[in-house]
Amino acid sequence: MNRQTLATRAGSVAARAARTWVRCGLMLLMVLGLSLPVSAEGGEPPGVIAVKAGRVHTMTGDAIDHGVVIIRDGVIEVVGRDVEIPAGAEVIELPDGVITPGLIDACCMVDFGIPEGATGWLHGAKPYSFWRALSEIQPEAPDAPSISVLDREFPAGPVGAVEKLTAGQPAHATWADQAYEVTPHRRVVDSLNLLSNDFARLLRGGVTMAYISPDSANVIGGRGAVVKTAGPLGDRVVCAAGAVKATMGGDPIRRGLPNYLPPMYGPTPNFHTRRPTTRMGVDWVFRKAFFDAAKAQAGEKPGGADAPPPPALPVLQQVLEGRVPLRIQARMQHDIFSALRLAEEFKLNFILEEGTEAYRCLPQLQAAGVPVVFGPLYMTASGYRGRTDEARRPRLTTPRQLADAGIAFALTAQELRDEEGLVRQAMVAVRHGLDEEEALRSITTAPAAMLGLSGKVGELSPGAAADLVVWSGEPLSATSRPKLVVVGGEVVYELE
Repeated sequence: MNRQTLATRAGSVAARAARTWVRCGLMLLMVLGLSLPVSAEGGEPPGVIAVKAGRVHTMTGDAIDHGVVIIRDGVIEVVGRDVEIPAGAEVIELPDGVITPGLIDACCMVDFGIPEGATGWLHGAKPYSFWRALSEIQPEAPDAPSISVLDREFPAGPVGAVEKLTAGQPAHATWADQAYEVTPHRRVVDSLNLLSNDFARLLRGGVTMAYISPDSANVIGGRGAVVKTAGPLGDRVVCAAGAVKATMGGDPIRRGLPNYLPPMYGPTPNFHTRRPTTRMGVDWVFRKAFFDAAKAQAGEKPGGADAPPPPALPVLQQVLEGRVPLRIQARMQHDIFSALRLAEEFKLNFILEEGTEAYRCLPQLQAAGVPVVFGPLYMTASGYRGRTDEARRPRLTTPRQLADAGIAFALTAQELRDEEGLVRQAMVAVRHGLDEEEALRSITTAPAAMLGLSGKVGELSPGAAADLVVWSGEPLSATSRPKLVVVGGEVVYELE
């Protein structure tokens, strides 16, 4: 950075340090159970910032050479080339840099652990006042259930010799409710740790927003959450109750605690004897859940095997009415076909997640108008995917084929980070035929549209949130990396 940048930014260092101490103190008070609202921690408005770079990808039109982005109070005010910089603005000038909107991962799995160096005093404690405060940032409704699915002591570290995923999540771990196969009344935000070091790793990869997905251990799981990867805690949860996640395939059979048949654990069914144990059973549980929801809506009483728990019925009814979005994870062709058939039966709109063999279902996906959150890209699957038979036929050209078929799609890295993170997913897609502009859209504007946030994030336009990344070169270049990340108009990461 030049001297002007260093001089104009020096005055804000003390204020930022003070805000940091305030945040730490408030988090400590919340963990200790004292009553303080999350929104009380906000700090001073960031004021006016001008970010100048050699090139700006706005994602709303052509790239701008020697562009300037003016940010006022956390919102983009002006984007252009010959832009007058307001008097007193903080100027950040990176003449060799390239600006893009902050990246958005449309289906992210997050490690819930807290880095020991930062908050080791939490280990062995039960910091539920903290989690409760976070879960109440945007309550779904006054009577909405808000029960933590991590109903146990906070772990001090990994338990047992288990295979680790790139994000630090054990290969067989699940945060899903193991009592039922149908749990749309649960919310991932209630077990989400905003202090997880995983968010810092996402931020270093240029990801400023992520849709945090429930895992795939249930046929119909909980509701995801849209969060920012940095910023004041009270501002980070953008949507606390997002789409309901369903899963076709073998994950509800394999993930989490074993699904054994009686009488291995005695004649009385419990969480060890959960159904289903076959793909036919997976389809049955899905169909039974929505059948019972429609039945209850008509004033009849649901019953029989695999009936969903009563708190699940109102959410399922909202899905049937189109008031709550639905996502369905399916990797293999026949599982994708099952999702399409079931959606047609109940007149459901949904977004397909993962879609490893989506290239074998292009006409059907196109005809149904189903968007796809595709990824991660791989030739040899790792983690829990590598333990299944569902990842044997991947194809790196699938993003290009989705684009050629006119199917709306976004890319995701899911649990992968660093060299396999979100921007690298787009880079691999370009190397296998996807247009560079389409690849950038698949990690910015496309996921923003799927999350219902078009015009608010994922683009650099007046009125959009000031979430942006300054790269050392073109973002999809193999040698490029984030030099500066801005969230809500405040610099939250700088490459040293």
